[in-house]
Amino acid sequence: MKAPLYDEILTICQQIANASTNGDDDVRVDACKNLQKLCATNQDTPKDHPLQWEALADFTEDGDLAIDIYNLALAAADKLKLPTFTASIYLAMAQRQQEFEEADKAIEYGKKADLASENIDNEELKQEIKTFLATL
Repeated sequence: MKAPLYDEILTICQQIANASTNGDDDVRVDACKNLQKLCATNQDTPKDHPLQWEALADFTEDGDLAIDIYNLALAAADKLKLPTFTASIYLAMAQRQQEFEEADKAIEYGKKADLASENIDNEELKQEIKTFLATL
């Protein structure tokens, strides 16, 4: 991923997080809209990247919509052959399902995250996945 795109995603995510911390719903909503626009603009272009989709899904309050967005992130990760993102996205999906008290789906996505993590070097993510699965 090129630095300008990463920086733009990071900046928007920081705006969302800061607005959430400060209880500023207007700024949060505007920043979420900016992230949605960025994703829509980059979709199916050379700039399309799973990081933007995963971030958007993470900040999406509607759980079902978030899962749909995570699936877009998975497609982008698969297309770009980025197994670390695949593992991270599946873990996020598992965590979201756990929040919904959908244990079976949380286990399913957790196992997919674990399987995807076999092909990565990120030991911290691998451990996070193992720890999550142990809690189920």
